[in-house]
Amino acid sequence: MERKERRLPLPPTDILTVMGITVAIFFLLAFGGKALEGYRLHRYNEQLRAEIAELQEQQEELKAKLEYVQSPQYVEKVAREEYRWVQPGDKLVIPIYREAPAAAATATPAASQGQDMPGAETASHWPEWQELLFGSFD
Repeated sequence: MERKERRLPLPPTDILTVMGITVAIFFLLAFGGKALEGYRLHRYNEQLRAEIAELQEQQEELKAKLEYVQSPQYVEKVAREEYRWVQPGDKLVIPIYREAPAAAATATPAASQGQDMPGAETASHWPEWQELLFGSFD
């Protein structure tokens, strides 16, 4: 009987080459994934740094506003403007603005000339004074 040598379908060098290429592709894909993840984390870090800088700027503005609100100048400003308080010797003047009626706003120049004349009638300011002093009765 003749002994036949059994041979592999591929030489061992080809098998090792295929295995080496497979391992190299695996490592390249893994490295590419990690590089992509690193790039994404770097971009996210930059976004966070920008947000931190913006929030620090906002914090500085709020600290400055808090310092101003706690100052005597702010207290005096609010007391004068909102509460109409005055210091001794000051006089409070409250201007009353009259809104123009809709008909007067669309009046022709000839009609408005009659209103500028010294003898023209003007409406009374008593309702505004009454509302200012006693409030609205509604």
